[in-house]
Amino acid sequence: MSARFVAKSHARAQTGTMADLWSPRGLSWPELVKRTCRSSWEDEVFGQAARLAFYYFLGIFPAILLLLLLLDTFGSIGPELRNTLLDSFQQIFPRGASALIAKTTGELNARAVVGTGALWAALGAAWATLNGTWAMMVGLNRAYEVKEERRLWRIVTIAFGLAISFGVMGLIALGAMFYGSRAWTIVSRHLGLHNLSVLPWRVIQWWVIIMLLLFCFASLYRFGPNLKDRRWRWSTPGAVVAIVLWVGSTVLLRIYQEHFSSSKRIYGELEPVATLLLWLYFTGAAILIGGEANSEIEKAAAEGHPDRRRP
Repeated sequence: MSARFVAKSHARAQTGTMADLWSPRGLSWPELVKRTCRSSWEDEVFGQAARLAFYYFLGIFPAILLLLLLLDTFGSIGPELRNTLLDSFQQIFPRGASALIAKTTGELNARAVVGTGALWAALGAAWATLNGTWAMMVGLNRAYEVKEERRLWRIVTIAFGLAISFGVMGLIALGAMFYGSRAWTIVSRHLGLHNLSVLPWRVIQWWVIIMLLLFCFASLYRFGPNLKDRRWRWSTPGAVVAIVLWVGSTVLLRIYQEHFSSSKRIYGELEPVATLLLWLYFTGAAILIGGEANSEIEKAAAEGHPDRRRP
């Protein structure tokens, strides 16, 4: 057997493995959508998403306070990092929600103190985040049709580990946006393109955010539910579904808020709060629906579904 043949065979195997990570592995996409919609309704995904939205709404502002305290330790670049954080909020959140978070962030920054206040903020953020992650794990167990048989300490450890990993991914995204923006400015000045459009950089920023979210969602699907056989190839298709739903719902909510919304006349001053809760609700629903998609892919593969596509 020649070395060239072995190299080609290895390359084909690697290509097939990478393709498996993104494919529905046994179902056509229309059939997967049909099955996922039915199972999402049966498993009451949207009710569980409301539970997630409540916990993460309680945890988001203590977490921002801790983040501001952390950014203050960076010295001269702390204010720039804070501005980058606010800019990222404006890009991700709908208009009303981003304005609420920006206003609250300014108030927290004015009152932020170390000591007892930071301790209570840490406890509040940990309690709400752990409960939200735990609720997400419960929803994923329902999606995968498995019972929770892990010990309490193991559940808490996994929930805490997932929450910490999401926080680290958020800090990495913040750092990438901050230093990437600096690099973009330096390059434009070096090339003499002072009027260089920021649109390409915005696209790069969104790609960084999406790739980090893809990794976070795949990690959640791999470690969240009580599954004995965990494989990345069973996690990534649902992560792709969740990313598409999250980006789509975020964009549609932003368009609705800017052009068609009458919620200001209905909720008055509480309109930004309602918008933030609605965004968190859609985010939780997207994550759980991605888990339902992964579950349907696994079941179809185990059943030898007639709609399977041969490699």
